[in-house]
Amino acid sequence: MKTNLMKKKSNVTQTQIAKALNISVVTVSKALRNYPDISFETTQRVQKLADELGYTPDLIARALSSKRSNIIGVVVPEIDHSFFAAVMEGIYAVAKENNFQIILTVSQEDDQREVENLQTLLAMRVDGILVSVSQKTTDYSIFHLIEKKKIPLVFFDRTIPDKRFSQVVVDDRLGAYHAVEYAISQGYHRIAHLTGPLNISIASERYLGYREALEKNKIEVKEEWIIQCGFSEDNGYRGFKKLVDNNKSDLPEVIFAVNDPVAIGIYDAAEELNLDIPQDIGVIGFSNNRISKYLSPPLTTVMQPAHDIGRNAVQLLIQEIQNPMKYTPRQIIVQTQLVVRESCLKKLA
Repeated sequence: MKTNLMKKKSNVTQTQIAKALNISVVTVSKALRNYPDISFETTQRVQKLADELGYTPDLIARALSSKRSNIIGVVVPEIDHSFFAAVMEGIYAVAKENNFQIILTVSQEDDQREVENLQTLLAMRVDGILVSVSQKTTDYSIFHLIEKKKIPLVFFDRTIPDKRFSQVVVDDRLGAYHAVEYAISQGYHRIAHLTGPLNISIASERYLGYREALEKNKIEVKEEWIIQCGFSEDNGYRGFKKLVDNNKSDLPEVIFAVNDPVAIGIYDAAEELNLDIPQDIGVIGFSNNRISKYLSPPLTTVMQPAHDIGRNAVQLLIQEIQNPMKYTPRQIIVQTQLVVRESCLKKLA
């Protein structure tokens, strides 16, 4: 039997592997997924033969037969931002510990692509879905459809205002508040903000934290110094240029950026405009991208523990997958930490 299988490697099934090794199909299935109740020796034999034969699992067939695919779908808005890469590291680690596979899709900040990604994951019969929404997302009907289908769904970082779903977020408002209060403690009072789309939770919460810090310290909130842009480096570049063009005779002293990519865009525009950071303009970011400490000057920013966000999000999802009847939606709020570097030094007298 094994000889015949070796001659034809295409469409090899678990049944054929089981017959070749004289064990049950159930044992083969568990060995391929590293179940602890299968001995190490048997697992090695099964996986060795599966590799030799080029066996690939039929995930949809598995889902149909067992009502469980052991697959988790993930939708993120982009992968250029190292924050999402770090989140995914946390997701992958916990998924592996619990014998789940991950299918990652990227919306590229497009709400229609996001819907298409979610529809694809539903067609693949994933056990649950993790989502961080795109900056264009305003229609939540696809998420309500997923809920009706009783597919567990957890949001992380960028969420929707619906308490029926579990969420893992950082305290964006408090993180922004601390960032702006730090600038004030350094002697700055003319503080602008490049925010993201305010329909997105992280942008609106950071915007509110910015305003609260100014108001608490009795500093005027100048609406002309609040520029709504996006979350990318190009958005930061264009947003800062717009701020300068609109306020040539009344420039702020410090810019609080909605995230580090936007802050990097400010660096690029400032260099082009011959503005020195921090002597001419201070900059504070949010997220502590891996590149931020290598900028010139290194960027003062708000650290959000991305790896922990990923771990917490997938843990919540697995709990809901495994105990759907006993599960109650939860919100986990992870704390931030201000990382002081050289882009917002104490103002010279």
